[in-house]
Amino acid sequence: MALSKTSVVDTALELLRESGLAGMSMRTLATRIGVQPSALYWHVPSKQALLTGVAERVLASMRPVEAGDSAAAELRAIGEALRAAVTGVPDGAEIVALGLAAGAVNPVADAVEAACARYDEADRAPGLTTALTGYVIGLGLEEQTHHNLRAADPGMAAVDFGPRFGAGLEALLAGV
Repeated sequence: MALSKTSVVDTALELLRESGLAGMSMRTLATRIGVQPSALYWHVPSKQALLTGVAERVLASMRPVEAGDSAAAELRAIGEALRAAVTGVPDGAEIVALGLAAGAVNPVADAVEAACARYDEADRAPGLTTALTGYVIGLGLEEQTHHNLRAADPGMAAVDFGPRFGAGLEALLAGV
């Protein structure tokens, strides 16, 4: 495999899927690719830049949302698509939070803007983007942390985050 930013991010995403954020270091990544760690820095200037690239890849996996019967229905679908993307990768919520803080593009913004524009709510799009993204990532962090804790202590009670997510999303969207 030719070493490129794309191949480095692809391999980092593979490592994250296998062992989460705790198992992904620049040294481990370099070993997996078969290069010295310094070779990675030609393609990604830092681990933060690498994680931002991974976050962008995770966010890009968000499924498209079709126009719905109402702004709330579309926003609900956007929230569900974001949740599927961030929880589809171990520690994905943490990685996406890091990436967004570092300037990764948030596709939720465009999706929310389009939904709001269709329902004459364009002025609410920035706030709804922030609320929806923050809610999904926050609950995703809790869900993935709970999963990690259960892996360490299998006796810990399981929590079904699906109904919690749905109820919270309905509460968030009640005024839309």
